[in-house]
Amino acid sequence: MSRLLGVTMTSAFLALGTATTYALLNLIGPLALPQSLTVMFVAWLGEHYVSGKGYYYYTPYNGLFVGRVPTWIPLMWVFVVQGGLLLFLSFGFAGVSAAVASGIFCALLDLAFIEPYLSARKTLWHWTPVHAGYFAFIPSKANRFTAPPGNYIVWFVFPALLNVLLITATFVLEIGLG
Repeated sequence: MSRLLGVTMTSAFLALGTATTYALLNLIGPLALPQSLTVMFVAWLGEHYVSGKGYYYYTPYNGLFVGRVPTWIPLMWVFVVQGGLLLFLSFGFAGVSAAVASGIFCALLDLAFIEPYLSARKTLWHWTPVHAGYFAFIPSKANRFTAPPGNYIVWFVFPALLNVLLITATFVLEIGLG
């Protein structure tokens, strides 16, 4: 069953990530492809590193792994990061405001669905307490969520930053070629 889940999730997020990259290629231009590759690589590297520090671990239910990371996780990041940007561009947000809104959306999506459903309910990963960790400055009383508060900070910063870089680089490229 776990291998089937891994293949299914990998296939689904590969298709969804390809669709968002293709849409951004048509809407924004050629920098959407390097952005998707950057998101995949940084997501895999970050997930591999942080899970190695003991903050959480992925369960065998995920099936297919590269290192400590299920194959579908970096692909999900591409879909969520780019999908959030596409959503706010379609709502009429422009440039950096769309990128920042995408970060807020991604953090809320993680808070409302990804962590409660995929982690808590489906047990695809488990969070473990780490004393003196990266976000040790946040009081333990503030941790009333499925994941530590630092997780939601990352879910805001990473999409917002990568999308701001995409928007800014596209603007600079257009000015240079204009």
